[in-house]
Amino acid sequence: MTPPVPAGGWVEIDGRAITYNVRTIRAALGSQVEFCAVVKADAYGHGIDIVAPLLAASQVDMIGVASNEDAAAVRTSGFTGRLMRVRPAGRDEVDDGIRFGIEEWIGGAEHAGIVSGVAAARGTRIRAHLSLNSTGLSRDGLEVSSPHGVRVARGVLADPLLDTVGICSHFPCEDEADVVAGSARFDAQSRAVLDGPAANAVARHCATTFAALHAPESRFDLARIGAGIYGDTDALGGALRPAMRVVSRIAAINSYPRGSTVGYDRWHRLDAEARLALIPLGYADGFHRSLSGTGEVLVRGERARIVDRIAMNGFLVDVSHIAGAAPGDEVVLFGAQHDQAITSADVARAHGSIAADLYVAWGRLLPRRAVGDPGAARVAGAAGAAGPAG
Repeated sequence: MTPPVPAGGWVEIDGRAITYNVRTIRAALGSQVEFCAVVKADAYGHGIDIVAPLLAASQVDMIGVASNEDAAAVRTSGFTGRLMRVRPAGRDEVDDGIRFGIEEWIGGAEHAGIVSGVAAARGTRIRAHLSLNSTGLSRDGLEVSSPHGVRVARGVLADPLLDTVGICSHFPCEDEADVVAGSARFDAQSRAVLDGPAANAVARHCATTFAALHAPESRFDLARIGAGIYGDTDALGGALRPAMRVVSRIAAINSYPRGSTVGYDRWHRLDAEARLALIPLGYADGFHRSLSGTGEVLVRGERARIVDRIAMNGFLVDVSHIAGAAPGDEVVLFGAQHDQAITSADVARAHGSIAADLYVAWGRLLPRRAVGDPGAARVAGAAGAAGPAG
């Protein structure tokens, strides 16, 4: 059978960057803070099959997952350490998660009853982390600002079918002052809940990447590090390395006269003659229409702006200013090319929301390859650096 031709674009994941980021963040956290590497959403689109072996080689002892699908992929990779779910799961999910050894995230008193009920039906105890609303996210945390709330939380801790190994919370804002204030409330409330000799056996944790790297007060016993592993943060003075590069090639170029309208709904009108290059990716590939007229790509190390309304399978960029641009040229939609880069900040500005909203989809919708280690093969013919991973 004839193999399919290459896709309109692909994703490159630099394993060197991930390994470097893990090592750098662990050094910043210090040896007293346990490191939980979060790989939810198929490792933020970077691929659990690529990332989990790197985490194991880095001697990470704990991995955070959201779905049982993520947990299965982590176990298939050979990881035998601890797994913690980072959101509340439904009854059937909890039941199925027992086979993977998932430590469940308890999202309130009623949810604790659901998890306990599964444990009773299966004749086992389930390791769990009780979420508190100390930081004010008001999503899945138990409200313990009153004596009644503290009593309810202690009741959950006393459930013999739940082996509660953690007390946790989650920050609503990437704002240092907010994190510091929330950490103080979590400190006080978790101490109030953890009354008795068992308190020393329960880990307290609320920090994810931003909090852990900007506010040491938030670290407590454990930090849940997601975005930092993949280089999506400006913490540590920009020392971390982006691990993802999204690549395509120019499919066609045409010149159009001044006054021509471009794209669906006559989205753009040319105020001068222009050379427009067609990139064979679109919203079906995760390139949201929010990037229409705002996003940029790299061609021959220069920025080219998206000028039309992004279609299902294609969009146009203006390459009038790029000498020699031609069909077949590499196009970088995210990541580095020569000495330029389309960064998470660039994508966030163009998209109007966080970059992860898009790159998680790119990594799951497009073919994905590991680069940057001896066993990885770059997509045939793809040129340029895999990212600033040096």
